[in-house]
This record gives sequence, C-alpha cells and structure tokens, in this order.
Amino acid sequence: MTALSNSLISAYPLDQPTKTYLHDTMNDNNSNNETSVNETTASKLLRNYQLPAQFYARYSLGQELGSGGFGFVVSVKERSTGLERAVKFIYKNKVPSSAWVIHQGQKLPMEIYVLKNVQHCNIVGYVDSFEDETYYYLVMELHGSQWNQPSLPTTTTPAHIPGLSHTSEPSDDDDDSEVDDKEADEEEDRRTGDEDYPITIGRRGSCDLFECIEQHRTFDESLAKIIFRQIVECVAHLDKMGICHRDIKDENIVIDSNYKVKLIDFGSAVTLPRHYQTKDKASSKSAIVLHRKFYGTIAFASPEILRMEPYQAEPAEVWSLGILLYTLIYGEVPFANPRMALSAQLAPPSTNSPKVSSKCWHLISCLLEKAPRRRPTVHQILTHPWLRQQ
Repeated sequence: MTALSNSLISAYPLDQPTKTYLHDTMNDNNSNNETSVNETTASKLLRNYQLPAQFYARYSLGQELGSGGFGFVVSVKERSTGLERAVKFIYKNKVPSSAWVIHQGQKLPMEIYVLKNVQHCNIVGYVDSFEDETYYYLVMELHGSQWNQPSLPTTTTPAHIPGLSHTSEPSDDDDDSEVDDKEADEEEDRRTGDEDYPITIGRRGSCDLFECIEQHRTFDESLAKIIFRQIVECVAHLDKMGICHRDIKDENIVIDSNYKVKLIDFGSAVTLPRHYQTKDKASSKSAIVLHRKFYGTIAFASPEILRMEPYQAEPAEVWSLGILLYTLIYGEVPFANPRMALSAQLAPPSTNSPKVSSKCWHLISCLLEKAPRRRPTVHQILTHPWLRQQ
C-alpha cells in the first residue's frame, strides 16, 4: 500500500515502466541473489522484541511471507492445533489518519475492521487480533500454493525468544484468558534465563496471483474466466457491504493449485454509502463520495487518479479489474507507463498474443474506458455475456 501524493505523481516520470513481469525481460541474477541473502524484515524487527504474551502463547513464528511500507507478514503455527496461519504485523505509526474506524468503542485499523465484519469465500478469513505499543497483529487464514521457491534454502539465526511477561494488554477478542495464562506460564517454565534460541527467518515462496501468472505466462481464456469471476464476485459483495478495496492487483490476491482465489490486504479500503439500495436518483447523486488521496499501485491506477483529480472509488476499482483481466489473458499489463494509461489507448500486445474471443475483448475494453462514468459497475460486470457464458 503506497500513498500516491501530488508530489509523487509530479516526480514520477510518465514514461517510466509501471510494472514488469520476469518473462517480459531478463533480470540481473546477481541482484536477485543479493536480495535473497539479505536478512528479512521480520527477523530484523522481531529479534529481541517482546511479543504480547497471549499471542506468543498461542502461536509460534515461521517464515516471512512478505513485507511493505505499512507492515510485514509472517507465517505462524497454532500451538494447540498445528494449523498454519498468516500474521500481518501492522505498524501503528504508519496507519493513515483516514484508515481508522471506531467500532463498538474501539479504534481499529480499517483492515482489521473489514476482515472482522466481512465474510466471503474469496476473502481471506479473519482468525484473531492483538496489539501492543508498536504493532497490530492481524491473524488470518493462510491460503494459496507456493508458485515460486526462494533461491536459497531457509536459514535460521540465533535470536532472543520474546519474553512472556504479562505486561501487554490482552486483545478484546480474547475470551479464554485463564487458559491462555496457564499456557503462558507453562511456556515460561520451559525456558530459563536469557538463553538464545534459533527462530526461522527465511522467506517462503509467494502464493500470490502475480507469481502464478509468472509460472503460466498466460492463462487459457476459460481458466482466466474462472479466476476473474471469483474476484468480481468478491468485489461485488464488498460493494453491497459498502466497502471498496482500492488496491486490487495480482499481488493482493492469493491463489492455490486449484485456482481458488482470496483477496487480501485491505489497508487501503474505504467505506462508502450503500447507494445501490436506493432508487432515488437525487439521493444517489448526493451519496457520491470523492477521494483526493490514492493508496494503491501505479500500474493499476486509473487515468483520473493519474491526473490528480478527485476520484470516485468504485469506477477506479473497475479500471483496476480491467488491468487485472488484461494481465490474466496476456501475461502483461496493458499500459507500459503512466503516459500510456492516461491516453487509455488499448490494444493487444504486438507479439505472441493469444487469440481472445470478441466477448472477452469487449469486456476488457469496457472496464478500461477512459471516462469513469462510462465504465460498468461491478454488478453489471457480472451480467456481461463473457462471464455469463460457461
């Protein structure tokens, strides 16, 4: 999640590539190897860090799954069941002022609020949450298959296991604190002094759609439809709940070997009036909300966002869906740089383009309309002949 401010847009060269897939160009192997041997963000920040007692009593740390400017994600294993989960460590001081929600008297980041209150088969499931002075800990289901493997084997390094002193306040989600206290005491009894223990700090292969596309290069149109329909149904459900994700992209979608997808990373999400519930045009117009800041990805940003205009989140989301569908079909983004996206002149790749049905191309063209008002709603997308056709 990256804030796109006016200064960033003005400094961002319009001709600079927005996104590159590995099969589009040859990368420097030395650079990749250098990155691989670097210490992960999780190990740097968690070494000698005292995790909340109840969190540590429930979960053991695993591998880093990803990191960004607003946090990092680590796999964990439930001590009681052995099930693997994903935990997002959200930097409290990096949460934008617009990304907070007051829910039942509690101040929460939007991402935790959404996952706690929205359930859908194509949205990653909420499991638990904790907090301390530095982080929110968002525990989620771990979904997806590893589409790439780290170039170096997983490594371990001596790191101080966080102490289990009960200085952290328990999460509001904890309703079995007596059991947790007992588990914490037992765990503390097993460890003595300040002895160092190894913890896994390696990176796990990515489970996201970006890497899946890397492996496939392009998808058969029928498979692309199966994947895309799941995403659209998910976004339509969110719209009915009055929520817009605002950072739809292949890296925010995890996918398994059966091509079941789940949407992740709701840090950029916003709540919107439920305009679809009213047939009154006047009230519908008054419900339109315009945004000035953009927290998302350049390659998936709509022309109105790139022009730094106040924008409506829903049509901008539809544009992102168009970028995604094009990428599923052709294995590359439709616009090589922001200047091309601003012109919205759409065409298939010039070389080695797979044959695409007229219905599929029509839908891509509709989603990537330059004018926001001419793009279909997410609910209209579901009725398009290409998606209705089995």
